[in-house]
Amino acid sequence: MLRPSLLVLLAAGCMHHAIPTDRSVETTAPAAASTASLPRQLRVVELNTHGVPGNTIADAFRADPVLKDADLIILEEAHRVTRADSCSAACVLGKELGFYAAYAPGHVQDDGTDGVAVVSRAPILATEVIELPYINVHINDGRRIALAATLLLDGRPVTVYAVHLENRVTVAERRAQMAPILAHAARQTTPVIIAGDFNTSPFTWLAHVIPVPTGTQDDRLEALVRAHGFATPLAHSGPTSHFLGMKLDAIYTRGFTTVAYAVDPAHDISDHLALWAMLEPALPDHAPVTP
Repeated sequence: MLRPSLLVLLAAGCMHHAIPTDRSVETTAPAAASTASLPRQLRVVELNTHGVPGNTIADAFRADPVLKDADLIILEEAHRVTRADSCSAACVLGKELGFYAAYAPGHVQDDGTDGVAVVSRAPILATEVIELPYINVHINDGRRIALAATLLLDGRPVTVYAVHLENRVTVAERRAQMAPILAHAARQTTPVIIAGDFNTSPFTWLAHVIPVPTGTQDDRLEALVRAHGFATPLAHSGPTSHFLGMKLDAIYTRGFTTVAYAVDPAHDISDHLALWAMLEPALPDHAPVTP
């Protein structure tokens, strides 16, 4: 039986988020480039920002002894106000840190849009939005996307994906929503980083509303990506959510060695914790990796 507090929450969130009229990718570049390529050993940070402003994110990163050295930042629920002179949270973060940024709006949220973003110390050479299968979860649902970005790492191309999957879905539905990303990645001959909020809660959902404890969903998704040639080096990272100790976020890699990783509170600016990893190419010459 659902608790009264959960019923209130569901009633309050009973909505469908519209598709943005403008679905173009917003790009931001610093006034002066600091580097043309990411370093061979790079620090990747994944964080669902829960819609907080870009300057709040920037302050948290600058004040954190680990996050301040980030080279590549993947964001979800980055917010952009709908206004002629608007700049998304990712755009603001890029300007504050002197980084490049690419933001793709996913769905309409409050006074603007929420979306996914890649923020990088090095230039973002190309971007592509990947449409993910729509799943009608009845409450608080909307368009889901991934953003693919091409950058240079140690002078050679690397492909990075920012991903935000649907909440309150079954294992099979989560796998189906992940499929277009894995298919896109299979066509890349570069090393690959897939990072995001995969919403791998320890529940399956009856009618997408009633939670049924099932242990975990992250292990099922990890098995899927491993079957497609990806490593899951942060499988034992621990919780990435303040709520119920859930592990919702992940970083998957192909063609990399993971040197270190951990979860970071990021000054509690979000309902998610930050997940970071130190990566370096597994192959010295960046030879193509066959999935």
